[in-house]
Amino acid sequence: MGAGHGVLHRAGDSPVHRLAPQLKIVGAFAAVLCVVATPREAFWAFGAYLLAITAVWWVARVPVSWFASRALIELPFVILAVLLPLVGHGRRVDFLGVAVSVEGALAGWNILAKGTLGVLVSLTLAATTAPHDLLLGLQRLRTPSVLITIATLMLRYGEVIVGEAQRMRIARVSRGHDPRFLWQVGATARGIGSLFIRSYERGERVHLAMVSRGWTGTMPEMTGSSSPQPVRVAETTTPALLVEHLAYAYPDGHQALFGVNLRVQPGERVALLGPNGAGKTTFVMHLNGVISGGSGRIEVAGMPVDKANLKEIRRRVGVVFQDPDDQLFMPTARQDVAFGPANFGLRGAELDERVRGALDAVGMGDFADRSPLHLSGGQRRRVALATVLACDPEILVLDEPSANLEPVARRELAEVLLGLDRTMLMVTHDLPYALQLCTRSVVIDDGVVVADGPTREVLADTELLAAHRLELPYGFRLD
Repeated sequence: MGAGHGVLHRAGDSPVHRLAPQLKIVGAFAAVLCVVATPREAFWAFGAYLLAITAVWWVARVPVSWFASRALIELPFVILAVLLPLVGHGRRVDFLGVAVSVEGALAGWNILAKGTLGVLVSLTLAATTAPHDLLLGLQRLRTPSVLITIATLMLRYGEVIVGEAQRMRIARVSRGHDPRFLWQVGATARGIGSLFIRSYERGERVHLAMVSRGWTGTMPEMTGSSSPQPVRVAETTTPALLVEHLAYAYPDGHQALFGVNLRVQPGERVALLGPNGAGKTTFVMHLNGVISGGSGRIEVAGMPVDKANLKEIRRRVGVVFQDPDDQLFMPTARQDVAFGPANFGLRGAELDERVRGALDAVGMGDFADRSPLHLSGGQRRRVALATVLACDPEILVLDEPSANLEPVARRELAEVLLGLDRTMLMVTHDLPYALQLCTRSVVIDDGVVVADGPTREVLADTELLAAHRLELPYGFRLD
């Protein structure tokens, strides 16, 4: 999660690092403003600015080489600055045997001096201020919340993309790739293309996670009075979930579901099992209207999943995505957990109480003001669960909740889930986890339900498991 931190932030304990982030932000803004406003002919002023910046580096104990390697980002502007004297118009003078434009030279100098100083000021701020502190400083400066949200999303997924790029690079190098060789430039270019596609897919998943928690295109206000909350009526005869003949094909023509039928009673815990590509995730994305457009019928507590009921459906059906990085996008865990209930109308003290209760329920109350960037994988997964619990759903849908968790974190999450009084659907390949948490299991393959019964009986049917590429771990016994 913190894979990209070392790229722009250099941790330290210097007087510059310890300065309040809002002071550093104001100082950097004022410095850039002075640089931009300085006439291009004031050469001495630009020299003074550079000396001041290097003095800050010395106090911050950050070497010049650290900034030099990162300042390469402005290389295209340097090339432009070098070309302008050659292609500029107006009076020309001879310089080392080459006729250069005076106006072009001044324009190139203006770009080079102001651009370089601006980049160095920005790098200095980033090097001495942690990402979370930058967001905190913006909040203290009363920056509009929408701008802070945009900055948070950019920072959050900038970190994720940098980490992804580093992992892709390591994978290439481990198989003999060396970007110094010209004939391997093609592999690097293809890697960049793959990174772009992955970034696009990541953004699409984040959008789905936001929509599933009631987002309608505008960020919710966290203060003010609460909107009236719908009254929950207990109906023992009505199923918590009813799905009949659900079929769906993606826009590219791939048919994911061919007619799924499922009935879940209130309080049931059901595991959805099946091989990769069986249609499990597509199925659960239909349950609160994140994916729509297929045929068949879905009802939640007797309420049809259609456009008129989407907001209430999304409050009743909470989806916890497989990757918590798709679900956590706010500056702190507290704000991430508040995002959903605020979309559904909660405000003020009632919202605070809901957030506090959800974080305490997953054992993350002490981490409320921590950035998701600074949490472990297991902690992020718990906070992701809290973001859905805070919406007080009747049905909890979990997509591979145990994926990538170490044994201790896996056990801790299981204890949290067992302590929740919710109807639960759990998509998983982790068959022992299904046995531990769910009394009933449904096997989906090729877009249809192929088995439905008590989890222990389903897992004991070795022929059924083998026919649908499911297998208990080596050494696991159903005693």
